[in-house]
Amino acid sequence: MTTKTILILGGSEFQVPLIQAAKQLGLYVLTCDYLPDNPGHALADKYINISTTDKDAVLQLAIDYKIDSIATFASDPAIPTIGYVAEALGLPGISAQAAQTFSNKDLFRQVLKQAGLRTPSFYLTKSAAIPFGLNNNKPYIVKPVDSSGSKGVRLSTDTKSNILECIDYALSFSRSHRCIIEEYLQGPQVHGDGFLQDGKLIAGYFGDQYFYTQSDSFIPISTRWPTVHADVYQQLKGQLEQLATHTGYLNGPINVEARLNRDNELYLIEVGARNGGNFVPVLQERLTGFDYVDAVLKVSLGQKVVHNEAFQQTQRKIGAYYVLHAQTDGIFAGINIDSSLEPFIFYKKLFKKKGEAVQQYCGSHTSIGVLLLAFPTVETRDQQMNNIANLVQVLYA
Repeated sequence: MTTKTILILGGSEFQVPLIQAAKQLGLYVLTCDYLPDNPGHALADKYINISTTDKDAVLQLAIDYKIDSIATFASDPAIPTIGYVAEALGLPGISAQAAQTFSNKDLFRQVLKQAGLRTPSFYLTKSAAIPFGLNNNKPYIVKPVDSSGSKGVRLSTDTKSNILECIDYALSFSRSHRCIIEEYLQGPQVHGDGFLQDGKLIAGYFGDQYFYTQSDSFIPISTRWPTVHADVYQQLKGQLEQLATHTGYLNGPINVEARLNRDNELYLIEVGARNGGNFVPVLQERLTGFDYVDAVLKVSLGQKVVHNEAFQQTQRKIGAYYVLHAQTDGIFAGINIDSSLEPFIFYKKLFKKKGEAVQQYCGSHTSIGVLLLAFPTVETRDQQMNNIANLVQVLYA
């Protein structure tokens, strides 16, 4: 039997689980990105130094190696390339049009409106100027349309000068030099991964998302599963399946952020056609039993995912992730974790080594690492997580 070849875009820590699983299945694994020191490349059969966003170069690579499958994990920038290559070669995967929709925040907002789904009001700009009709006296979330990991995102205050600063900051992170200014919805935010098969949400677990409050960068720092909002799953399931039908993205992973307004109406804020970062799919497998890594590989090979939704609904466990971060710039000297928290940590990954420079947390690109935690009860989870800033200390040289 001829060994099948899979091209995995990216070799970072977040792609390592996918690379390892592909190898265990007996696939010939190619990896590519422009960072040869990424740890996943050492696990692959072959690494090629090509940017994951260089569509034509990746397509030529795929042709040269006669690949049978193309995939990524937790990488927004790679999704348009996957759509481009999969469509050109007739491989299973997201369409090029859907990939663009899910990877560009302005297109995503427009599609939500077209699909009849709720969306906050929004404005688009290509320059550091306030768009016509924007109310200077309201808070807005300002984002690059095409970045990921909360890079370039800020919550504006109600002054004209601050909105301009936020726009300029967002534009500096945008490859297309465009940013979107969204109405800020007051209310709790839920977050988690799901998986679509034939347009149906066959897996999904959602928790309450918490944000870093020591800067005006509106960036997640933790999510706690399960959410306290008992009815949110059915609301999300309905909206996500409606979105899947409208976009034609029927099979694959989704990473979801949604917000409830004061009237308990659910708004989709971000939906990525990929798994979440911070090892969220690894955590959710621990909590639900659904293997997101295996599911991504199966879909990329054109296979069906076997699932037991009833089991996932009744056997869900309690957990959280927490981003290890620096509150000030400095030289990293390690992490001190209180002994009371240690029993609940089942996975710890550091991205920095002692002696390396760290920056104040302003997006995923400045995180120091991630903790994944599992708890016996919601009460224990909240007791620990409410105090985690004191239980986990970043040390400086």
